[in-house]
Amino acid sequence: MKKIAKLSLATAIAITGFTSSVYAADSISEAFSNGKVKGSVKSYYFAQTFDDVTKDDSSIWANGGSLNFVTDSYKGLVLGTTFQTSHVTSIDDTAGATKSSMDAQGSVLSEAYLQYTYDNTTFKGGRQFVSTPLLAGSGSRLIKEAFEAYLLVNTDIPDTTIVAGLVTKYQQRTDYTTTAPFTTTNTDANGGPGEFMKIGTDGIRTVYIKNNSLSNLNVQFQYADAVDIASLLYVDAKYNFGPAYVAAQYYDTNYDAATTADSSMYGLKVGGNVMGLDLFAGYTSTNDDGDVVRGLGQGAYAHYTATTKTAGASAFAAGTDSYQVGAGYKFGDLKTKVRYSSFDLPTANADLDETTLNLEYKFTKALTAQIDYSILDYENDTKDATDLRTRLIYSF
Repeated sequence: MKKIAKLSLATAIAITGFTSSVYAADSISEAFSNGKVKGSVKSYYFAQTFDDVTKDDSSIWANGGSLNFVTDSYKGLVLGTTFQTSHVTSIDDTAGATKSSMDAQGSVLSEAYLQYTYDNTTFKGGRQFVSTPLLAGSGSRLIKEAFEAYLLVNTDIPDTTIVAGLVTKYQQRTDYTTTAPFTTTNTDANGGPGEFMKIGTDGIRTVYIKNNSLSNLNVQFQYADAVDIASLLYVDAKYNFGPAYVAAQYYDTNYDAATTADSSMYGLKVGGNVMGLDLFAGYTSTNDDGDVVRGLGQGAYAHYTATTKTAGASAFAAGTDSYQVGAGYKFGDLKTKVRYSSFDLPTANADLDETTLNLEYKFTKALTAQIDYSILDYENDTKDATDLRTRLIYSF
């Protein structure tokens, strides 16, 4: 039983960012002296080009990184911090396309938390990174998104991780980013990293459960109640058999406002590995009644038709049917993935076909280069564009 519980806690750590230590410190000073430091130095270049000559292209080169410190455990207590910084070296963006994503000049303390573990239960409170289907910060830009949250994780039930708590604030990529109705506009925005903005009236109450008690079957469930905004539900199941798998997912949105129609979305996915080639195909369909809320955070795109440039956000629009086919292959230290995604929206002249190429090469254990290239082919030709993203990351 103890062994199973420890394995489940390892799963919880991967999901929520909880930390653990095999050996505990004997004093507070030893907890700090035995603490671990890690970080990264990053250089990102993003460029977007429109086919329509009347639209302004954009490009930005920004440099920065992060520094993380976590103390050793002292009587179950752990303190953790992460400092992030972003500095724009060059920018050509008259239309302000990068204003809410990459154009951030300054620094932010994204993590500052207290964690306490007793037996198979851990509490983590304060600023922290979170990654669940309905609540997930994105790390695709220099400034990784974070939340102020107060979470409990328990692994007493074999092969089961339960996370419950309250998420009160959301730190976005830049201080110009707005995610109405969850957060309001920052009236003090000045082009810096995102600040921790209050979520709704009383935050988001959430419960997340992951279970793999049945052989080859992984199941996830999450409920998130954004007070006075909407109640969100997410469920998925993935079954592996041999080199192949099948998966299904379901989203449900129940709006608090009687004037907004509730809605739902389902998705199906199949995939497999053939001689090292990963093949997959996904499909999602959203109810005609209204839009589905995918969750909060730019990492909260758990649907089976997610992409790089647009994240596949169109899939959540009312009455939208989407599909995706793709393949991935690893050539030594080079990882490759290509996806073709199609979004069929009921609105006239709104369909989108998106082709995505993702490349990642590890020069060393510490140095990684990434290239993302996307082609956007809209039914409305004036919106057609290409998107290039390059990243050079040194981790220590």
